[in-house]
Amino acid sequence: MTPTDVARATLRKITLRLIPFLFVLYIVAWLDRVNVGFAALQMNSDLGFSSAAFGFGSGVFFLGYCLFEVPSNLVLHRVGARRWIARIMMSWGVISVAMMFVRSTLAFYVLRFLLGAAEAGFFPGVIYYLSYWYPEAKRARAIAAFMTAVPVSGVIGGPLSGALLTLNGALGLAGWQWLFLVEGVPAILLGAIVLLYLNDRPDVARWLSPVEREWLTSNLAEERTARTALGPTRILAALTNPTVWQLGIIFLLAAIGFYGYSFWAPLVIKSLTRSSDLRIGLILGAISAVTIIFMVLNSAHSDRTDERPLHVAVPLLISGVGFLGCAVLSEPGLAIASLALVPIAHCAAYGPFFSMPMRFLTGAPAAAGIALVVTIANVGGFIGPTLMGAMKERFGTHGPAFMLLAACAIVAAFLALRLRRVTFLRDMRAGARDGNFAKF
Repeated sequence: MTPTDVARATLRKITLRLIPFLFVLYIVAWLDRVNVGFAALQMNSDLGFSSAAFGFGSGVFFLGYCLFEVPSNLVLHRVGARRWIARIMMSWGVISVAMMFVRSTLAFYVLRFLLGAAEAGFFPGVIYYLSYWYPEAKRARAIAAFMTAVPVSGVIGGPLSGALLTLNGALGLAGWQWLFLVEGVPAILLGAIVLLYLNDRPDVARWLSPVEREWLTSNLAEERTARTALGPTRILAALTNPTVWQLGIIFLLAAIGFYGYSFWAPLVIKSLTRSSDLRIGLILGAISAVTIIFMVLNSAHSDRTDERPLHVAVPLLISGVGFLGCAVLSEPGLAIASLALVPIAHCAAYGPFFSMPMRFLTGAPAAAGIALVVTIANVGGFIGPTLMGAMKERFGTHGPAFMLLAACAIVAAFLALRLRRVTFLRDMRAGARDGNFAKF
């Protein structure tokens, strides 16, 4: 076999072995993170939760998540992805199931915080893990393939959550209790499977041939050597790197809008259409199906052109336009169509964005740097839903909050555009020479 044939065969094996499995794990993770938005269709009235209480409880997940994100990813780097991802999944599954026993706002806040703490490290850990298996030129598409789990969870979770809510009263349980139970158990079961299925590194993967293992390990070793010359080699340097913080702030602003959408979309669509819970789930499932297409197309084009910042900025700008449209349009169909632009565009930016940190970070600094980017971004996960709840209670409508979320997404787009002043690698090399890693 020629080197090209070996490369193609190796990457095909890796993709078939890892991406579908990690994809399923992330679907379950995302469902357990945002299913509270569907639960709110019944839970808020059953338990007497105000808009502000629900918004804060939705967002407090991210306080626990952010506090433990960097430490969790550093532990993963030390003990290996297999054991740590298994621990993460089983613990968050248990807490997700426990959500069915919530009876007060305090219990709601505590369990949402603990759920965030338990899940901390999963997403950045998987992104870091993929850097052990994919060369940089193929990484955006691999990340996008993994992250299509976000919209796919909407395709599956929307109708599933709507259907589970129709079980209201079955066996003495409310529909929202069935939702937490049925969607929490798979995380526990999959956590056990992780221990049997994943390999920590390519050099111990017996499902690759010796030639394939040699090609992959030597290729990735060369890239790590090159990145060591370009970026920080110590954890503290990665955590104080201006580029890492710049990336984190961009996605912090973007995440404020996206998580505002994720937790409130069922309630917003309900207010616009007065549809049944099941029909709301089907509408959101259809939006998620379209999202998948644009995620794949944008990431593939980003890999093909070797360009990242513009492939992040344009989608975020479109996301902001979607918020504005939903805020000002009074016709329900047009408002929902505009709202659909938010996840479609936001998710399209994932692959190009999360491939950027690994272009200049490697090893433990990469684990810390990626976790810090995600930590900063997920502060937006607290701000977005909390802001939506407070402003909805203040103004009685979602319009003013959506206009503010639009502004956040548009500012994020312009910050991403600043990264295009010169080519990424040229600036990284300049940064390595003069000690300044703040430019792209």
